[in-house]
Amino acid sequence: MKIWGNLLAVGLAVSGGAGAAEEFPFLKPEAVRAAYAEDRAGWRDVPPLVVQAFVLAEDRGFWDRAPGRSTVTRIIGNWYPEAGARPGLAVAVAIGQALEHDEIADWFVNRVFLGQGCFGVAGAARAYFGKEVGTLEVQEMAYLAILPKGPVVFHPERDGARAVERRNWLLAQIAEARLIAPEEAADAAALPLGVRDPLGTCDAE
Repeated sequence: MKIWGNLLAVGLAVSGGAGAAEEFPFLKPEAVRAAYAEDRAGWRDVPPLVVQAFVLAEDRGFWDRAPGRSTVTRIIGNWYPEAGARPGLAVAVAIGQALEHDEIADWFVNRVFLGQGCFGVAGAARAYFGKEVGTLEVQEMAYLAILPKGPVVFHPERDGARAVERRNWLLAQIAEARLIAPEEAADAAALPLGVRDPLGTCDAE
């Protein structure tokens, strides 16, 4: 019964219950915005196409629905800086209420784990391709964008064929969303992964 009581209290906090909000202050909009701002300190802007690719790989309908219901937002809830157990869905709803879509997408691409010790696309671009994120080619950004689903599953040295197949799927999705031309997607899909040999890491950063 205690667990259900906590869930009810969290639900009231998200919907505006004053007493419950005091019990779960990390769900207040100002707390969510502060956590995002603190995490964002020092980040550089990521090109819009990179952001779109990452979001598209996780949730095609992200921009059209309430962000608190998105896979992207729920992933952010997994690393939300609050100690102790908390219902992930309630955190996702709180994030969705406090932040705009573009802020949530920004938080996602700059903080999500991408393997090789890398959290965020900037470090991953250097580790996998030896490039700054702003210089990535479309096939490179598409590869990085599939990694949140499984850095081990799509690791280039463990299963390069599966990584290429999934990357090419995303390239087709990007073209279908009219973010790039179909011809550009087809040309990019014909290329190898082109990762560094050996791969770098973010552990020393």
